[in-house]
Amino acid sequence: MPAGAGLFGSLPEGEWREILTIGVPVRFAPHDLLFRQGDRDQHVHVIVAGCVKITRGEPDGAQTILTVRATGDVVGDMAAVDGGPRSATVTALTTVITQLLTGDQFRRFVARPSVANRFAAYTVARLRESDQHRTELAVLPVRQRLARALLRIDRENRRVPGGAAFSLPQQELAELVGASRNAVVIELSALRAAGVLRTARREVTIVDADALSRCAYPEEAHSVSAQFWAEEGARTRR
Repeated sequence: MPAGAGLFGSLPEGEWREILTIGVPVRFAPHDLLFRQGDRDQHVHVIVAGCVKITRGEPDGAQTILTVRATGDVVGDMAAVDGGPRSATVTALTTVITQLLTGDQFRRFVARPSVANRFAAYTVARLRESDQHRTELAVLPVRQRLARALLRIDRENRRVPGGAAFSLPQQELAELVGASRNAVVIELSALRAAGVLRTARREVTIVDADALSRCAYPEEAHSVSAQFWAEEGARTRR
């Protein structure tokens, strides 16, 4: 499993091996549901392999993709900790293998002194990521939001063996970046024409990750470029 991946990257290796001996292994096909929003159960899935999407529906029928999670992550832990209903629906994007723990098993595990602080840090990291995503939706143009979303999905997907291309319909990409489907289609076409992406039916492959990163974080690219030319100028004057 990739170093630094999800909760796996936060735990000592021995603790991660032990959590995989608790509960039972479960396998999901693409599009299978792990949880449904509003359910009152408290079990937790530790993702051993694969990638899932987390979506939230609103009373008016609108649906939003909140994020994606992959190998090394935990889903369902909020309900296990606070006893509330499921706040979102979790669906398999790929074939997914998890270790299924009851709420009691999970609570006992994260209460261990060797785990508690690390689990708290993992939870805070996810909250920071959510805050950043909300800020992006509020202030960034569609292309920049799309580029950042594609980089995140690609990062999660690459935790899965062989996960180079990823499958996400254009409408779901639009929900993830808070834009219309037409706006996303236009930006995907532009990125494809520029040789940054390759697309097929419900499939996206990042061809030039550096170029996509420059679209996602143009201020960083400008800063690096400015530093390079400043250093070049200093060398020339010597």
